[in-house]
Amino acid sequence: MEKLRKQIRESFFNPILHFLPLILFLVADDFWGMDMAWKVSFPISLALLIYVYYVYGRIFTWHLIFTIFYLVVSVFATIAALLPQSIISHEIIYELVLVAFLLVFLLFRKKIQKSIQRVVSGLIPMTNNFNELYRVIWIFFSVLLLYSSGFLVLQHLHRDAVSYQQMLQYVYISIVLFLVLYELLRVQIIRSKLFREEWWPIVNTQGKIKGSIQQLTSLNDDKKYMHPVVRILFIDKSMVLLRKNDSDDPDFPGLWDTTLSSHVQMDETIEQCVEQITAAKFSLDNFKYMYLSNYTIECKREKQYAFLFISCQQVEYDLNPTFSEQTKWWTQEQIKDNLATGIFTDNFLTEFDLLQRSGLLETGKCHCNCRLKEAIYNQSSSVRKV
Repeated sequence: MEKLRKQIRESFFNPILHFLPLILFLVADDFWGMDMAWKVSFPISLALLIYVYYVYGRIFTWHLIFTIFYLVVSVFATIAALLPQSIISHEIIYELVLVAFLLVFLLFRKKIQKSIQRVVSGLIPMTNNFNELYRVIWIFFSVLLLYSSGFLVLQHLHRDAVSYQQMLQYVYISIVLFLVLYELLRVQIIRSKLFREEWWPIVNTQGKIKGSIQQLTSLNDDKKYMHPVVRILFIDKSMVLLRKNDSDDPDFPGLWDTTLSSHVQMDETIEQCVEQITAAKFSLDNFKYMYLSNYTIECKREKQYAFLFISCQQVEYDLNPTFSEQTKWWTQEQIKDNLATGIFTDNFLTEFDLLQRSGLLETGKCHCNCRLKEAIYNQSSSVRKV
């Protein structure tokens, strides 16, 4: 779970941390001058670099880029302060320089984004980080532009400009500090929500993990992602225990399906997934099962990389009342007689074919092990290591 939490933190990095040294410099400069602004902001920028390096390792380069950006903007503002007052207003010199740099970011967004992607680690998804970054840039650019414009208008048009400019400055600084607090709380709330969400691995046709996605996002996306799933068939005396889906099932309403099935979660091994679902549905401990095969299939809302297991465990299954009403033991002949009637899911039709070819239904029994066969370790190593 910690691995997933780390990935969420890295792919949803708080953009306000990129701009914190800039904001501190801006506030300190407005109240105490540039000398104090450097003394306040520079140590904070170094502390943030160390913090990001140890806590967010893989996006250290991403944050380093903005530390350099802070230094460049601050140096430019310091140099600009040496110009005569008639050329540039010293009271808002930092704001004007920052507005110019942010405008460049907004105008050349695509080129800058491509350049950053070349130097940032490809091990984490950066789309959300880029979107959050430019959202914050737009907000601060708008606030800075409005404040700078208002300050200059008051300076040239109003007789009592100083007092009004001071009032405007207090309002402006209050807005900036409010935005900082708002962004800190906003990202923290979103992260907490994401930590509670169900996340699924995304795999390729060989079962190798290539990413992850939130469950609801995956199922509601037009693109169909492939996810690893665990499916378990129960056999007893040449009969198969099947489960009837609820009428409101989004994929196969009212159809008969394999007894147990579940998506493998991020940070969950296949073995853990098997044990979790058998304990939840049948209250089984020390569950015995064996690996039969794997296959891929396209469903209504997703693609599945399915790991199929068989159990011939001779026990009384402790079915809960609602679940037991939807289960039934089927003979091989009954299943064959109904194959063309459309009462079985596509998954089960594939699995029944695999089951027939295995010969397990002919003998009515199978040899089950408490652990997976060596084949599953070879075929699903990428999934188990999540």
